[in-house]
Amino acid sequence: MQEIKSFQATGFYIFQSAASANSNYIENIDEAKTLLKYLHYYLKGYLQIIDYAITKDGFQMAVHIHQEHQIRQSHLKDCSSKRNRPVWKIISNRMRLCLSTYVRVVNYQRGRKGVLVRERYKKFYFETKEEALDHLNLMRQQSVRLAQPRKKYRGIKKHYKIHGNEVIGSVFLCSKNAPSKLKNWSKSQQKWFLPDLVVLNWVKNTLKLQQLNFYNKNCSYNTQKPPD
Repeated sequence: MQEIKSFQATGFYIFQSAASANSNYIENIDEAKTLLKYLHYYLKGYLQIIDYAITKDGFQMAVHIHQEHQIRQSHLKDCSSKRNRPVWKIISNRMRLCLSTYVRVVNYQRGRKGVLVRERYKKFYFETKEEALDHLNLMRQQSVRLAQPRKKYRGIKKHYKIHGNEVIGSVFLCSKNAPSKLKNWSKSQQKWFLPDLVVLNWVKNTLKLQQLNFYNKNCSYNTQKPPD
């Protein structure tokens, strides 16, 4: 996967957020449920959440971005703003609102203060269909690793109260069992277990979008009038 700063409408991406040092992103199922609720609330109308995996160290989502006109309509409805901001900035602001709300609520419930999220959320795109399918499978098996590199900075295990079968079968931790169990998740948000052809088309389209964006930026830079 390639990490990027900006992304494009109709693209297929991975969004990722991780916990700060010595913190757990979630400590129980209720917190995972709260996180999913806020992700759905703040991102509905902007993108589809295809797959997700939530662990004590953070979360990843595979998302398909809506068309630009849909995003702008949702943005106008949510904040009545007429500013012509890029699509990725509109969605990034929604993510910022989502995560800041989640952190504030969880900190209050735990009786803690301080930073819970390690850094700004990260964005990635796939370079091949095989890479996309392999990574989606890792997410569905809850095998995505988001922990701090050094053990002494990882979340405190005794604070994490999800164990055994609860980890494997919970719809609030990964998308594997979501179609049958997640009652309140909007049907328009779901495209579970995508056919290979759909993934291939989305990956190809995203590669074209990212290459076009890179080309446009370079052209804009190269055609600027040189300074006097």
